Amino acid sequence: MDSENSRRQFLQRSVVAAGVAPLLGGPVSAATDLPKTLRIESDGGGFAAYEVTVSGDLRQRDGGDRVSGSRAAGNVGPERGADTFRYSGEITGLVLAGPATVARDGTRVNPSSFPRPAGSLASGDFDAGSGTDRLRIESDGGGVAAYEFAAGGSVRQRDDGDTVAESRAVGHVGPEGGADEFDVDGPITAFALAGPATVSLNGSEVTPSRSSPTVSRGGPKQTVAVRPDTRMLFETAVSDYPGDYVTAEWYVDGERRVGPDLFYNNLGSGSRATFTHRFESAGTHRVRSEVYREGEASREGDDPIDAVEWTVEVGSDGHRAPIVECENPDASILRTAYETTENVEFEVAATDPDGELDRVVWWIPQADDVHAVSSVEGDYDTASVTYDIDPGLPFGAYAIDRRGAISQFRGWRIERK
Repeated sequence: MDSENSRRQFLQRSVVAAGVAPLLGGPVSAATDLPKTLRIESDGGGFAAYEVTVSGDLRQRDGGDRVSGSRAAGNVGPERGADTFRYSGEITGLVLAGPATVARDGTRVNPSSFPRPAGSLASGDFDAGSGTDRLRIESDGGGVAAYEFAAGGSVRQRDDGDTVAESRAVGHVGPEGGADEFDVDGPITAFALAGPATVSLNGSEVTPSRSSPTVSRGGPKQTVAVRPDTRMLFETAVSDYPGDYVTAEWYVDGERRVGPDLFYNNLGSGSRATFTHRFESAGTHRVRSEVYREGEASREGDDPIDAVEWTVEVGSDGHRAPIVECENPDASILRTAYETTENVEFEVAATDPDGELDRVVWWIPQADDVHAVSSVEGDYDTASVTYDIDPGLPFGAYAIDRRGAISQFRGWRIERK
């Protein structure tokens, strides 16, 4: 699946013109545990659409748009309105078209200062203009698509209803259909489109240049030394990935490891693959991650996009894993009835002897599911979350430090009243 088709399918199922769409990607309560905020606010005067990707987790604080993994798309306007997201990691892609303002952690930012999400059109994707060209932007249906563009000469709209000022145009198509056409003099010098739409120039579809994915160590970022019997989390970060979910194969000391691992890849996303492994024996070990295009694999004879490796030194003087302890509720066994909505607040304390706490993963062992992820830091920190308990589903947490070392699990038993 190429990046443009993947992105278009995502936008068609993600950008909603009206009504409230269900939130994907995890419980709403997890949003409160993500440390950073991104807000897209309408300036009024028309629809604005956006698409954003991050290297970590992404949740919407309000409702009405859709989140899939680490990618979100939606629209605001036409008069007012705002969408707010919480996320972890970094913004890896952002495109905004139409009258709106973007703020990160309360500070206004310029969308053009971020890279475009994989599959986004830019001015370089258009052939050089010669004379007058016909530009057409047609809705694919399923949501609002907003656009902005500029040309080297004049721009004239063949229909009406959008904003044209000399060499620039701003407008939208959709949510169900429709198209805008322009006569454009000179080359396209700037272009932004967000939402499900197809762009053509002189009758030929314009497609994004296929960028080369970049594979790097998301964490740990360096060689690590740990003590025997330490479980580690490895994360492979990928930018410009041609798919919705990163496909990776993992090897330890040259032997392929086929899951499931501790978190069943539930910490992975559209830009990150994860793997856990417990190192029981002392010595030097090597971990390798090979990233493949979506739908491809080594068993099919396909070549990986790229690979990254870690060296892990295991010995008695190595790094110690963090510790997590249950703080609240005090009781180790909780009792509840089936089919209730009894939200209980849980709190744990995390300690790291080397002062490098990174996160707490709230885990439902019986369901093999991540309920939420909380950020922690320093050598001691606490984390809390609410959870609708259910008999037979124990609940608890792991602490992870910045070197990828994972604590022992601590949690509560949930029994029937």
